[in-house]
Amino acid sequence: MELFLLLLVPLFLALAGFLYSAYRQDSRYAINIKEFLVLVGVVSIVIVLGYFAARMTSMRDQEIWNGRIVEKERQWTSCSHSYPCNPYPCNCDKDGCDICWNTCYEHGNDWNWVLQTSNSETIYIHRVDSQGAHEPPRFTRAKISDPSALTHGYENYIKANPWSLLRRHGLTEKFKEIIPEYPLEVRDYHFIDRFLSVKVPVKDIEAWNNDLTELNAELGKKKEVNIIFIAVPTPDSSYIHALEEAWLGGKKNDFVVVFGVTEYPKIDWVRVMSWTRVEELKIALRDELQNIGTLEKRQEIIAKTAELVDRQFVRTRMREFEYLAAGLRPPLWAMVTLFILGIGLSVGLTIYFWKNDPFGTR
Repeated sequence: MELFLLLLVPLFLALAGFLYSAYRQDSRYAINIKEFLVLVGVVSIVIVLGYFAARMTSMRDQEIWNGRIVEKERQWTSCSHSYPCNPYPCNCDKDGCDICWNTCYEHGNDWNWVLQTSNSETIYIHRVDSQGAHEPPRFTRAKISDPSALTHGYENYIKANPWSLLRRHGLTEKFKEIIPEYPLEVRDYHFIDRFLSVKVPVKDIEAWNNDLTELNAELGKKKEVNIIFIAVPTPDSSYIHALEEAWLGGKKNDFVVVFGVTEYPKIDWVRVMSWTRVEELKIALRDELQNIGTLEKRQEIIAKTAELVDRQFVRTRMREFEYLAAGLRPPLWAMVTLFILGIGLSVGLTIYFWKNDPFGTR
């Protein structure tokens, strides 16, 4: 329906221009049937392609892949630092010659300093000199088996129609002050912090992040999982539904554990958000962490999470949600842009064909 409406006005304008031209019967300023069909074809193709491209773009999303550094390498590469050199006469004629230049390079080659991960990802460490001849301290500091966490794009069919899977509770506004941004920021080349403390005075956040980083590195590739912990200062466990609405249930490989902490370090409640269909895992971990009762037992919480996720977590494949793509609509900004573009193309081509005879048929 949206596609029909996008085409309706531009094609109506094109038809109006064609009919007016036929009514005037002016051989100098006219649009013939061939030009009209080309106009209709161009406008239709642009709008249809733009419509489906916008649909696909609206499903693009990013997830985090966890693994470890498995290789360090100094890679030979062609030199990228060129300059003009060795001028010589060229393009000579009776009036003289131009001056042309060869291309020279500052080095015989450059060097890249590269880390490879267990997920076949390549991480380029910035050079400390233009050629890369000197080993960067960051490359030296990197160790085989260091954790890695990098973002990857994928088609998230859930974004097409999330409310067919999630109940809309309307709680996002109620908890908006304590709903964090999804953690996608990569720091120091291959690290992402996954412990989010929102207005909870957790004293050892760095230790939490280090432990979670190791846990994700250990289980990330094996179980295809990305574990996130969130601590929030509310006694209301319905917060989990607000987070579901804000994060659309999380990414396809996420396993998000939320702790309600009104008086640190006591844990008031625990909830789990994940697309995995193993509900027993969510319930078992919720109960185990609730029984631990305090965030001061960090290592015990990490160990219990590792044990249960390793034993029971099964990632739900995104292809199971592919049917949702049928209800996908382009974003509003794309619809407005296509509408304006269609009208502009229609009017512009009508005027062009009105004044010109590109096919030599008049």
